[in-house]
Amino acid sequence: MKAIILDSGIGKRMKPFTDENPKCFARIKGKTILEHQIENLVKSNIKNIIITTGAFEDKIKKLVSEKFPFLNVKYVRNPKYDSTNYIYSLWLAKEMIDDEVVLLHGDAIFERKVFEKLLKSECESCVLVNNKMEVPKKDFKARVENGVITKIGVNVFGQNAFFMPPVYKISKDDFKSWLKEMGDFIEKGRLNDYAEEAFNEMKEQFKLYPVYYGDELCMEVDDFEDLKIAEERLKE
Repeated sequence: MKAIILDSGIGKRMKPFTDENPKCFARIKGKTILEHQIENLVKSNIKNIIITTGAFEDKIKKLVSEKFPFLNVKYVRNPKYDSTNYIYSLWLAKEMIDDEVVLLHGDAIFERKVFEKLLKSECESCVLVNNKMEVPKKDFKARVENGVITKIGVNVFGQNAFFMPPVYKISKDDFKSWLKEMGDFIEKGRLNDYAEEAFNEMKEQFKLYPVYYGDELCMEVDDFEDLKIAEERLKE
């Protein structure tokens, strides 16, 4: 199994911090988000990692080499980081995909026990879904019908729509199919779409299942308010 961490974004909502740092360098309980993520991966015996980067590749490489010198980490720099979405970063990494994948957004913070729940799922391709909390306005949601996710997006609301932090486990074949669809988007010039929009176009052939969780911590840190919430939750 390999992990892909998406760290090529510019983090507009966390300026001025992100003028000089990648968003994954935001600290929670004295450690960067990236350190929290990698520690959880290592504890789950995932030591082959791909990190997509943008403006701050050198800073990310330095931190990883100093904190985790024993890991096999490959980097994929998106030269168009300031004008594309992560659909393009993922597509650039396509040649490195030769195994089952764990896909994490670079601002995802989560407890190990909820991550282990995802890894232990019998479903080959799945994503964490919280069906207990109130559906947020700004984050990704998933519509679940007959036990399968049928749509993902920020603007997904209504019946059977639940909060979905983008923390995925995906089979090699499903991920390659998803990448092919992403490539079609890129050929059409849709470089600013979310990769999940490509999923929505192929949901009939790519079965993605929810792994439900409730009170455990798993969230995205989009802004300074989220950072404060994550800090308080980890203290608990």
